[in-house]
Amino acid sequence: MALTLRRPQTSGQARASDWREERKYPLPAARAGLLTAWLDARLPRDPQYPLGVVTSCYYDTPQLDSYQDSADGEFAKQKLRLRWYGDPVDPYAGVWLELKSRDGARSVKQRFRYPSSGTPNQMGLIIPEREELASRLHDLTGFAALPIAPTLQPTALIRYERIRWQAADGSVRAALDTNVRTADPRGAPIWLPIRDGSVLELKSEGELPAQMAHLGRLGLRRTAHSKYALAVETLYGGESARAG
Repeated sequence: MALTLRRPQTSGQARASDWREERKYPLPAARAGLLTAWLDARLPRDPQYPLGVVTSCYYDTPQLDSYQDSADGEFAKQKLRLRWYGDPVDPYAGVWLELKSRDGARSVKQRFRYPSSGTPNQMGLIIPEREELASRLHDLTGFAALPIAPTLQPTALIRYERIRWQAADGSVRAALDTNVRTADPRGAPIWLPIRDGSVLELKSEGELPAQMAHLGRLGLRRTAHSKYALAVETLYGGESARAG
């Protein structure tokens, strides 16, 4: 059973113009410095958030439907996550509830600022359980019915260091993620390195510009890389996760 949430009917609704081509290029961590210099010569750093720490809490069903979609290479899939920035948490950047949808290589992200409240955990914020999550999804997105939401639960924390670049006209965005780690969200996080987790992500409205079209010369190959799938396999084991 695929993880499927109906599209919201509010200002957060994804428009056709919001969809972008997303390309992912895994790389050995040792090549991050070379790739950073290569990108600096071709794109300006993001003016607002050039670098920082990103942490996400991914939600899934007890059967790990979202993981199965990624591991099985499903064409259409969705991921639901809570995302925040900084280490410790940057209160000004906010905490965001994000629904990321993919159709093949095209992706779109709908995000809603999450009104965190209560007693913070060890990371300085609240990881909502399923009852609160279902309520917040309804309040924030306008979903009238969420048959799958009551079954969703915090499944994996993922943290990494990100450098961002953005073309002046916004047509191309690049993000280099390194030092990718994962932890079980149930309790004090014990961070484990994700093997082969470093990745370059490129998003564009169409074809890549000429100056970005030679990544193959750096030994990079485009793949269907998924940090979440790698995190689940790191935390729960590959075969046991798939059988779950």
